[in-house]
Amino acid sequence: MSKTGRRLGFAVLAAVMIVIVGLQGASAEQRRGWDHFNFGVPWEDSYGYSQAARAGNMVYISGQLSHDAAGNFIGEGDFELQVRTAFGNLDKVLAHYRIPRNQIISVKIYTKNLPANFDTAARLHKEYFGRHRPTDTIVGVVDLAFPQQLVEIEAVALTSPRS
Repeated sequence: MSKTGRRLGFAVLAAVMIVIVGLQGASAEQRRGWDHFNFGVPWEDSYGYSQAARAGNMVYISGQLSHDAAGNFIGEGDFELQVRTAFGNLDKVLAHYRIPRNQIISVKIYTKNLPANFDTAARLHKEYFGRHRPTDTIVGVVDLAFPQQLVEIEAVALTSPRS
């Protein structure tokens, strides 16, 4: 069989598989065992992302910021309140997946004006995690998604403890 014939045959086979799999009613992500969690805030749909996605025994949590259940921003100009609220929103994601804080394995904190906010971020991080010590990166940034936003916190967690 010629290269063109093999390519055409492969393309037809792939198309048939896509149709058959698609007819099963499950998305590719569902078939892989993924699920997504959203708060229902407006920017999830407008930006096309999820607050978290579970893939196997890992949960990847998007950057959490300071907002209430309706998506209203909380704490304009108050770095500490924004950090506490972002950690509170992180707790809501963890609760959805029934994951305790001590199963968070990695954290990234993005903050405006890092020199002025580093000590507060470090203190609140230690307060939030207690004796647990996940990996952590804190990054100073010029801007975040919303003009009044001073901090954003993302994380990766295990759904069950390692044995």
